[in-house]
Amino acid sequence: MDFDSENLSELQRHQHYEAHFNSSSSKQPSSSKFRKPAIPKDLFKPCSFQLPLRKKPADEFWYPTLSRPPPDNYCPGLIPLLKCALKKSHTKGSTRRAVLCYESATHICVEAFDRRWGCGYRNFLMACAALMDQQIQSIYFALLDDPFPPSVRNLQRWIEAAWKEGYDREGAKDLRNLVDTNKWIGTAELYTAFTFRGVPSQLVDFDLSKSEKGIQVMIDWIVQYFSPPNSKQGTVTDVLRGASPVIATDKMPLVLQFNGHSQTIIGYEISKNGDTNLLVFDPSRPPRLSMRRAAIAGTSVVWEQSRTNQVLQSVMHPASNGRSSKLKRPSSSSDIQQHKRTKSSESDDEIIIVEDFNEPKNGQRSSVSAGQTQPSTLDPGHVVNHFRLGMSKLKRKQNYQILYFPMTDPWSIEERDKRKVVTSISCC
Repeated sequence: MDFDSENLSELQRHQHYEAHFNSSSSKQPSSSKFRKPAIPKDLFKPCSFQLPLRKKPADEFWYPTLSRPPPDNYCPGLIPLLKCALKKSHTKGSTRRAVLCYESATHICVEAFDRRWGCGYRNFLMACAALMDQQIQSIYFALLDDPFPPSVRNLQRWIEAAWKEGYDREGAKDLRNLVDTNKWIGTAELYTAFTFRGVPSQLVDFDLSKSEKGIQVMIDWIVQYFSPPNSKQGTVTDVLRGASPVIATDKMPLVLQFNGHSQTIIGYEISKNGDTNLLVFDPSRPPRLSMRRAAIAGTSVVWEQSRTNQVLQSVMHPASNGRSSKLKRPSSSSDIQQHKRTKSSESDDEIIIVEDFNEPKNGQRSSVSAGQTQPSTLDPGHVVNHFRLGMSKLKRKQNYQILYFPMTDPWSIEERDKRKVVTSISCC
């Protein structure tokens, strides 16, 4: 019997995520006891019927400015949610500083049909969703949307069309026919696809075996990419923004490729001990349902303490004698100033904060709405941990490749022709 990947549990999906880093069928016995007597054939006419056709995967593409709701495997709004969770982490002393990418970046997860091979395609779609929403180079939208928009299967057609025009002959020779197959692709194929459409991108190679600093070389490069420039002069807003411990930038996400898997880097975090953690959207690791609902709703979130912090608080503040301050969810704007009440409990006391994490742009909410009326309850530590990629895991690999977008003007036909052969910059 074939393995049914649609029934993968969350634990099995997590084991699949970790693996990238590190009986015959029986016949049903027949019973003659219930055998019916033969029926004369002339008493009935056999009727013909057709089994229902299996529905093909939708293979949809969605980006934040669309008015229709996102597909189930898309999750916009995670960057503002993560930003707020990181601020809570900073307040508790777990995070020194964090820098995030463009706030409209969308997490896109593999589906049943591409679960075993679709990571490269889904990272491509995450890049496209951000590139088609940003306004630094608004012309990118038309380049990516015409003659057909991005999707998993459309990307396969897209790459083959580039091959026919002479792009990446080495990749074309290796992969051959790509359309409607389950073949893996990597950052080299993504570079070919973007170059073919005229969207500037660049590959950067990291061979950690050649550097005494090891993984720190790549970490430093990523930190420099996301960090805003240090300018001595600027507006008051620029100064305040630079002083904030957690900020979002206008930088596009990065695509990180290593042996067997790829992920989208959405920023970095410096922990309390000074280590740098990458923050990633992993296409094989969807956010929890409660996290997705909160991100899409873009309204109030109930931030609650983890059990560990509850214990620490009881030790550090024994005078409370089991009583803790709990912030009540405001039922209306008039109640916002009267939100404190006491609660007596023998165990599991917690501090809950109701906060609107998604700051409206120009006074308007996002076009995405989940129709949610009650705030979601989330632990900020759990939210941050979901996206962390620590040094210990990164050190397990020696070779990495990053695809990034310099956000320069679109390439002309002549500039595209010069880049038909895939090249990369070597950092070590």
